[in-house]
Amino acid sequence: MKSQRSMACDALNSAPSSPPRVSVVVPAFNESAEVLAASLGSLRAQTYDDFECVVVDESTRPELAQACRAACELDPRFRYVHPSTRLGLAASLNYGIQLARGELIARFDSDDICMPERLAQQVVYMDAYPEVGVLGGGLEIIAEDGRTLAFRDYPQEHDAIEKRFQTTNAIAHPTVMLRKVLIERHGGYDADFRYAEDLELWLRLLNCGVRFMNLGSVLVRYRQESTARNRHHWQFNRRARWRNFSSRYLPWRVAGLLAVSAWALLPARLQEPVFKGLLFRRAE
Repeated sequence: MKSQRSMACDALNSAPSSPPRVSVVVPAFNESAEVLAASLGSLRAQTYDDFECVVVDESTRPELAQACRAACELDPRFRYVHPSTRLGLAASLNYGIQLARGELIARFDSDDICMPERLAQQVVYMDAYPEVGVLGGGLEIIAEDGRTLAFRDYPQEHDAIEKRFQTTNAIAHPTVMLRKVLIERHGGYDADFRYAEDLELWLRLLNCGVRFMNLGSVLVRYRQESTARNRHHWQFNRRARWRNFSSRYLPWRVAGLLAVSAWALLPARLQEPVFKGLLFRRAE
């Protein structure tokens, strides 16, 4: 099997000479061929076409890895990379960003579906507001069979986003577009974070003065029948908050730490209905 370095060279050498504006970074792990086809197909169907898609596939089942490779081979804008060793989500994202040639990085998951105008909307906004470093949007929550279950909205303005971040996540990770220069300047995902890797990065960037915004429209159809979290998730959530603790919004930061600590003690059967009731807008 090739080393990570040789695979990185293969990916770069197979890419067109002219760099795209946008690099979509997609981590994949043992995704079914049907789900993966729908996910990557939604990227091929984007109305905005000046992008590349870097798929970092860590599948351990050879038939699923081959299906992922075959799906990428359908479009020359897609670049398939299979690391020789297991990296984990955070390191996979960093690896994909390292290979990315676009000035704008779009985050996406291998089991979700992009709305057709997703990249176009975000590029237009990032061009119109160069002071914005991280841009997200809304989610349509779907079941495994594609049925719409609910919607999740996020605050749109920076101040409201920063305030919300003190108690919960205020931007949907699979919808994010950010400027690559921010990763080069402030560092990427912390590979030591098995969970809440996105929260740690966003809190760090907020403390560095990076501006966040959310579009009011739905950008991604997100598969999530259950909101149950691994019990270790809340340990990393608290760790992210302590690491990036500051005096800004101090009462809210303290309240957030206390709330997360108390929430982690609740059994999952109680967490799920409360979470859905507070944060999801039910489908009509």
